[in-house]
Amino acid sequence: MANPGTLDHVRSAYDTVAEAYAATLPDTGFESPLDLAMIDEFSALLRCAPGRYVIDAGCGAGRMSAHLSDAGLEVTGVDLSPAMVQTARRLHPALTFDVGELTDLPADDGAADGILAWYSIIHSSPGALPAIAREFWRALRPGGLALIAFQAGSGRRTITRAYGHDVELRAELHAPDNVALDFTGQGFVVRAQLLRAARPTEKDPQAVLLLAKPLAPLP
Repeated sequence: MANPGTLDHVRSAYDTVAEAYAATLPDTGFESPLDLAMIDEFSALLRCAPGRYVIDAGCGAGRMSAHLSDAGLEVTGVDLSPAMVQTARRLHPALTFDVGELTDLPADDGAADGILAWYSIIHSSPGALPAIAREFWRALRPGGLALIAFQAGSGRRTITRAYGHDVELRAELHAPDNVALDFTGQGFVVRAQLLRAARPTEKDPQAVLLLAKPLAPLP
């Protein structure tokens, strides 16, 4: 059986569920007040940035891209799934969406003021996170911010049905301290860390990290 954690597997699964995903999660109504507070702080900090340009890395059908745009930011959504990108373009025609990977963002070096990775590392193994950190570092300007959300914990589970479809996906849990170490090892500084308990609709605690690329290299 093929590894459900490979990029091809992830791409195929999200191509299958794209329309159902968009219908199930049309906006930020699923997010908790604490989640939204982290997103709002990220947006507020970036409204003071030189270009206010944000990459929504792993944008899905574009709901968070639209939220960031409504907050006054210039957004490009990027997703591994061509069907997700097509759906996002249809639902949010005023915004820009491209196909891309977390380790190969369609952005010049230092082009972004911010990167949002809202539950987009959940199909990446812990061993893949350093490469993601390097790519975020490359794409962000000095002083830029990254906001990363994920399910907290350790281990993995295999999903066999999602959004009304029979698909197979490996979902990874990540320890917040380990994710922070992968990014600080690249040079990022942790600005804030949220760890909240699971709500009744969730199986695991949820974590959000706000990270900054320093204006100058750390001594």
